[in-house]
Amino acid sequence: MRIFITGITGPVGSFLADYLLTLPNLEIYAFKRWRSDTRPIEHLRGRVTFHEGDIEDPFSIARAIERAKPDRVYHLAAQSYPSESWEAPVATMRVNVEGTINLLEAVRCHCPNARVHIAGTSAQYGWVAPDEVPIKEMHPMRPASPYGVSKVAAELTGLQYHDSYGLHVVVTRSFNHVGPRQGDRCSIQTFCRQMAAIEAGRQGPALHVGNLEARRDFTHTADVARALWLLLEHGAPGEVYNLCSGQATQIGDIVAMVRQQGRAPVEVVVDPARLRPVDEPILLGDPGKLHAATDWTPQIGMEQIVSELLEYWRQQILTS
Repeated sequence: MRIFITGITGPVGSFLADYLLTLPNLEIYAFKRWRSDTRPIEHLRGRVTFHEGDIEDPFSIARAIERAKPDRVYHLAAQSYPSESWEAPVATMRVNVEGTINLLEAVRCHCPNARVHIAGTSAQYGWVAPDEVPIKEMHPMRPASPYGVSKVAAELTGLQYHDSYGLHVVVTRSFNHVGPRQGDRCSIQTFCRQMAAIEAGRQGPALHVGNLEARRDFTHTADVARALWLLLEHGAPGEVYNLCSGQATQIGDIVAMVRQQGRAPVEVVVDPARLRPVDEPILLGDPGKLHAATDWTPQIGMEQIVSELLEYWRQQILTS
């Protein structure tokens, strides 16, 4: 079976490739931009066939799909930061919406029997009241950023290609996923990077934090990768699935774990610059539909996530 992954250099893409390489009789092909940071995929050299191009260029993605002739397509390439979408809304739409159209057109023309996964996000739901959680797939989508709007459009485009052309399209709405090889924009990454810097003497003994009361649904990227494989094999085409743990952890509890596992005493300092004007008190997804289709449950808990990220950032700071 031939697998094609866009967004291979992203936080999920490399973990998905890692997982797929443990399975028998799979050939892995990946699509990447020439300017992307390749450090997360250096270990994949010689094991994955790479095609270079840009998801915004319909000709390059069509050429890659035509050459790979995949049986399974995982579409992970995106502009995935809500904050950046406010600064560059048009660019966000081009990458996330036009890029999805370009991919679907390539599949429709060159491998119409392939199964396609399109990665969505919990940001499509927007602000959700505490009494509306856990969030199910039928919950109204009220995106609160250009990023969220772009992902709603990408999802609807994928479902339209299923309805109009019969493509086997499955969509996920992922809640917070976290793991090594990820940037430091996520709260957990920020805490662990700061602790590693404090341990190395590169930062004073103050851990700068934002809102500690918020509760979020986190899933390790390795668990996400396993879910994606199972879902494209067993999920129903034309359906949408929440990809989440079903548990919400308070940010303050994560800070406590970082302090407990850290190797230096720190003071916790609330930084007003890290506080958002509007911050949802809780984002918690219901993974029941995903579990029913695949029997998937997450295997990596928050304590292990914090432990892995601390070690990851220690290595990053040691070699920087």
